[in-house]
Amino acid sequence: MNHPAPPITHRISQRGLTLVEVMVAITISLILLAGVMQIFLSSRQTYRVQDGLARIQENGRFAMQFLSNDIRMAGYTGCASKTPNVRNIANDATTASFTGGVMGYEYASLPVALTATNTLASADVEANTDVLVIKRASPTGTRLTGNMTAMNANIQIDAVTAAGMFAAGDILFISDCTSADIFAATSVSGGSVTITIAHANDVNTDVNLGRAYQTDAEVMKMESAAYYIGKDAANNNIPTLYRRRLTGGTTMVSEPLVEGVENMQILYGEDTDIPTDGSANRYLPANAPGINMANVVSVRVSLLLRSAEDNVTTKKQSYTFNGATIPEAAVPDRRLRRVFTTTIRIRNKGL
Repeated sequence: MNHPAPPITHRISQRGLTLVEVMVAITISLILLAGVMQIFLSSRQTYRVQDGLARIQENGRFAMQFLSNDIRMAGYTGCASKTPNVRNIANDATTASFTGGVMGYEYASLPVALTATNTLASADVEANTDVLVIKRASPTGTRLTGNMTAMNANIQIDAVTAAGMFAAGDILFISDCTSADIFAATSVSGGSVTITIAHANDVNTDVNLGRAYQTDAEVMKMESAAYYIGKDAANNNIPTLYRRRLTGGTTMVSEPLVEGVENMQILYGEDTDIPTDGSANRYLPANAPGINMANVVSVRVSLLLRSAEDNVTTKKQSYTFNGATIPEAAVPDRRLRRVFTTTIRIRNKGL
């Protein structure tokens, strides 16, 4: 008996994706990609903020360190730093002026002569920022190798320890624990053993020092530095903390120290007690009526620093500086800003 063959069936399997499935997959991919991009952008913004803050903190520490180191040593005259007997016979009264080692100037007081040949002008300084001038004897000095036979005698020092330390025209200190003199060196000459420093009256008001100093006296070079805020033309005109430093004679050189410093405001702590006790009774700006810089025993410095990059914050940020609040509308950009304030005691004043 013959059976009929079963019919042949063809199973058709589905291949590929439908349009709906493709659109769903694309949508999901776009959602995931948007999430990844959002995470990336958020992380990048967080990094920029943290990096900006870190740089501001670092710059703030450096700026305060530069200022603090010099302010603490203002008025240093060697062993005689705590005695009032500092006699100044240098003809160049501008370079050699020494009123306790601290002088301050408001922007409105500019220009100011720093030496006989160097002037700090308003064009050098950011508007409405302060200027601080510190003067002191160099911490590196050398003792006399022999006693002065008279007050007008030349000064003799060791040629090895003083090699390259002094030059003709320099403003110098000589001091022991009793008194100190400021004078201009007429000439600096010598051989392999002794260097001789002359102090003739062609560059001084008097040929005589205050006393005939002995071998316990020390000769030191005057150091003078003016701190101010200026634009750094070599660095996109970024506001920068500058130091204009005396290098010898009346020559000064300007050095950019810390970038991103927008403002510097200074108050001077004056000891008004009679007799003085070494503690500040009041803090005043440099142009305050009646302030006596010779009685300043401490300095309060406030710095405003900004981030190097703009558009770090999502919107403009208000801030408070020097007792005034700057609203968002008056802020020119979206940079980070931080205020640093410290009070520095002058070690060579008071107790």
